[in-house]
Amino acid sequence: AGGKVNLARLLLPEEHRKHLYSSSNILRSGSGLGTCSSFHIGYKYAKLGYTAVFEPAVLPSNARSAIIEMSDIPLIDKGTYTVLGNDDFLLKLIQKKSNQKKINDYVAWIIQSTKSLGIKIVNPGGINAFKFNQRELDLDEKNKKYNITPRSILKILTKSLIDLKAPHPIHVHGCNLGVPGNVKTTLKQINAVEGKPMHLTHIQYHSYNNEGDRKFSSGASFLAEKINKNKNITCDVGQIMFAQTVTASADTMSQYRNHHFAHPKKWICADIECDAGCGIVPFEYQDKNFVHSLQWAIGLELFLLIKDPWRIYLTTDHPNGAAFTAYPKLIKLLMDRSFRNNEFAKINKQAQKSSVLSNLKREYNLY
Repeated sequence: AGGKVNLARLLLPEEHRKHLYSSSNILRSGSGLGTCSSFHIGYKYAKLGYTAVFEPAVLPSNARSAIIEMSDIPLIDKGTYTVLGNDDFLLKLIQKKSNQKKINDYVAWIIQSTKSLGIKIVNPGGINAFKFNQRELDLDEKNKKYNITPRSILKILTKSLIDLKAPHPIHVHGCNLGVPGNVKTTLKQINAVEGKPMHLTHIQYHSYNNEGDRKFSSGASFLAEKINKNKNITCDVGQIMFAQTVTASADTMSQYRNHHFAHPKKWICADIECDAGCGIVPFEYQDKNFVHSLQWAIGLELFLLIKDPWRIYLTTDHPNGAAFTAYPKLIKLLMDRSFRNNEFAKINKQAQKSSVLSNLKREYNLY
């Protein structure tokens, strides 16, 4: 729900023509898949057995309309996380070295006003830096406008949620999403919170190394080892599945970088008067493409290498990696090694050579 999804619906009328759902005595009509209409979001999640879902990235200015839209989603409980970390008001407070209490008051007011469960940081400081023509921003690189680093934003907001006793820890979409070598940044982010609770979201997109002839390789083993050792960290994977989808993100920096790969060739990036940003890029993941194949394998490696199933959550970062309706197949990939290896044999051959997936014997079960 919210601004990004509605823009994606407008951008992709062909998806809604392709996926049509008729009404019945008890169900409303609808359309769409990655940008499914509101009523059928509830129907489809309920069919999968889910009872509660969260919209993970709502701008404060969009919170009212997002909540109104979510009221149309039947059968399941709904909630939101509000996006902070790129809004000028907060960045000015940090720039002025305001005390933690003043920042806590602002964060508390945002949570109360937007009726959200917690706070999500998307590319801390990076979306704001993009507005001033910075095209990348690493964890310890300064935002040229405010002269502060993503590390400082992350640490301050992490402490704020602990001080406020928020029910959910800081929800982090880190720096350098999708950039080869970004696993090094992800490891630094874990160190940055110094043992405090943190949830790392869609970590598949943050688990890339830059080894090999193509300078793109799996960093899943390094990140899994780090998460296994740090009990303060929870995560979700953001598994990609091979299909047409649409990516929707507040991270205009990464979405602008990816717009060249749009399929079909149309996209939206908007950040005028935004507290963060908005990027919509249609995307088709292909099993014969080296990068896409390795992304698929990296996600499964993370699922199988992170030991504690209560600290790693099954997601496709809907709709960015795939529509959530792909969950049954994803669950089968995790529970059935022979099926997983058969699917692995179909992907790009170079990607197969770059992955340890076929060597992993673990199978998820219900016991």
